[in-house]
Amino acid sequence: MLQNVEEDHHGVPAYGGGGLGKTSAQEYLTEHVAQWLIDAERRPIGVASRLIMPSGVRRSDAAFYTAMNNRLKLSNADRLAPQKGRDRLINFVKTRCGQAQLPLMVMFIDNAQRITRAEYDYLADVDEQLTDARLRLFLVFVRQSDATGVDVTDDWSDYPSHMVRRWFMATHPFQPLTGAEEVQHALSRYDTSATWPTPDMPFSRYFAKAAFEGGWTLASEVHTILEGVRVLREANRLPPSEGWPMATFTLTVRHLLASVAGIYPGFKGFTPADVQQALLASGYLRLEFVRCKLMSVKEAA
Repeated sequence: MLQNVEEDHHGVPAYGGGGLGKTSAQEYLTEHVAQWLIDAERRPIGVASRLIMPSGVRRSDAAFYTAMNNRLKLSNADRLAPQKGRDRLINFVKTRCGQAQLPLMVMFIDNAQRITRAEYDYLADVDEQLTDARLRLFLVFVRQSDATGVDVTDDWSDYPSHMVRRWFMATHPFQPLTGAEEVQHALSRYDTSATWPTPDMPFSRYFAKAAFEGGWTLASEVHTILEGVRVLREANRLPPSEGWPMATFTLTVRHLLASVAGIYPGFKGFTPADVQQALLASGYLRLEFVRCKLMSVKEAA
């Protein structure tokens, strides 16, 4: 995505199915903008914001601009005049960029599959006025590809050329955790940077203090956990998969730490039964059955 910014694109779609962690990723990127929206010398190049596109039918530009303003907390009005709504949105970008003395805003729009063709044109109006003001608005359209029950991924070819040029010159698929290395890295964060209730207390140490201080880490359980995933999939006739959606991954970890490591005296590590129970409690099977159904439909097409 940063490469798209550097190549002077105006926006980019990112798509993925439900439960992959798209919303959490946007929250993280918006809150930690100084860690990634930087140049080669690690100097900041822009600011970031995010909103969740509301559902429902919007029949006019006024309704669209009102929805955008309300979701950005610029207004709580039931309805804004089109010009007023557009101006508030433009002034929001100008103000944020002016405060930071930077010329770029990256705006994440979650559930962007709810944006209509006409609304892309309304956004183009905003983009053009900001360009005239010598500012840049880079929009990230985060789309849930299976929102309708059918997996719709990269549909850029369905749009007219002026929209493709502005918004769809590249596309980013949003993937689940894939493979043992990525899963182990995600687990290791609970041993280091994911902390609670204080900044110096890793999750795994909080719930399994004696084991942690004795050398145990959550990341060291990666093979036990992934073997549990393999066994559960096989027992329920699911095909092998290296992908693990963030939604059920985090719920599995939460169960293992809070409901196993945190309550068993003398805890030293997880058993296969512990992992199976955590996976079932997370809803892993239900989400995987749906994901497999969508993948089968896609392959058949």
